[in-house]
Amino acid sequence: MGERELMDRLLDLAGFRGDAAAAFRALRGCVVHGLPDVGVAMLHARGLPEGQARLSGLIAAGGSEVLPGHDAEHGGGRLPRFDDALAARCVASDAPLCLDLTPRERGMPLAQALLAPASLLVLPVDDRDRTGYRLVLTSAKAQRFAALDLSLLWRECRLAFAIVGAGFVEAVAEYQHQTITGLAEIQRLLQPADPAIRGLSFAVHWQPADTAAGDYYDLMNLSHLFPDFVDRGVDAWGVMVADVSGHGAAAAMEAVQFDAILRTYGGNEEPGGPAGALTYANRHFFSRRQRPHFLTVFGGGARPAAGGLRFVFVNGGHLPALRRRGGAIDWLGRDDEAGIPLGILREHRWHNVDTELRSGDLFVLYTDGIVEARDRHGAMFGSERLARCVADGPDEPDAVLARVREALHEHQDAEVGHDDQTLLVLRQESVGAPD
Repeated sequence: MGERELMDRLLDLAGFRGDAAAAFRALRGCVVHGLPDVGVAMLHARGLPEGQARLSGLIAAGGSEVLPGHDAEHGGGRLPRFDDALAARCVASDAPLCLDLTPRERGMPLAQALLAPASLLVLPVDDRDRTGYRLVLTSAKAQRFAALDLSLLWRECRLAFAIVGAGFVEAVAEYQHQTITGLAEIQRLLQPADPAIRGLSFAVHWQPADTAAGDYYDLMNLSHLFPDFVDRGVDAWGVMVADVSGHGAAAAMEAVQFDAILRTYGGNEEPGGPAGALTYANRHFFSRRQRPHFLTVFGGGARPAAGGLRFVFVNGGHLPALRRRGGAIDWLGRDDEAGIPLGILREHRWHNVDTELRSGDLFVLYTDGIVEARDRHGAMFGSERLARCVADGPDEPDAVLARVREALHEHQDAEVGHDDQTLLVLRQESVGAPD
């Protein structure tokens, strides 16, 4: 672009004030002027081992926002990280790098995340150190960037990045704080307020990594939904734990949206039970979501049956639930009992798994922020450690939860992890007297 046109565009950028996603969109709009067939991504490698990079934003050719821009300086540990050979090449040089990808390179994880381009142009845009930010231009055409004046384009990109970055740093803290705080308040209002469920004791831990979370849970009394329910002094109940892929405000908003969809469910979706609720929610979640992301869910509950209650559950791509029965631990929702997440196939139909429910059964439901929490050496907390905490622990859900939290906090050396963390412990005290 000409000097006058460049100056006009940079002056327009100088008035920018907004969040990280808006900053990335503004930067992309300036950079790809005259390159409508080019996608734009942002990589950063600060604080990572040599050869690794995180993807902090991706807008496809044509302007489709695949991954909104994120503030990589704060909370960058939750962004997708890549350590393949292509990532290493992209962050190794402190000068522009023009690449035509081989078929093998197009199959690497970073290339797949960038929508498998045929060619890349990598432009370092942060002068503070050589492991800073890389603006990556992508194209489905080979040799797309070979004829460009790389030194001129590099200069323009560094100027644009510096201007947008300055406006972003000035505005982002207050903007994001207000936005995410509002979402967090909505999430807290939607959480169950100590539901009264006869025959069930429970304890809950819900800890966002930021102010708001992509984790969701609900626990409810369902006795009124069964016209043939016989009151034996215990209630039917339902529980659900979900995790939106991604983090921050967008994930929190989709968790709130998922709750709103579930509240419209009338119970008439085949095959009924928790699987019917997931099938219904998926259809509506799929059409309303703003990002090409997904949602994992584990839902289950106690329903009336001859002589007591049964436990019916469905796993939509989520981690399996832990069940302690007596001194034995088993997992519900593994292998052929596990289904796909919501947001993958619009018309997918889930199926229930029906199991026996006994007095004293203890269930632990959780999100990946629990088992994937890492210590200073990078070792995960893990499902085996979780099982050990529960296996020989106390009977009361409050005490079980306290024991897991203590072990978790000691492992990650903090009360708040790098990912949202949700943990539910439920104990069926009685299944009621038979008829």
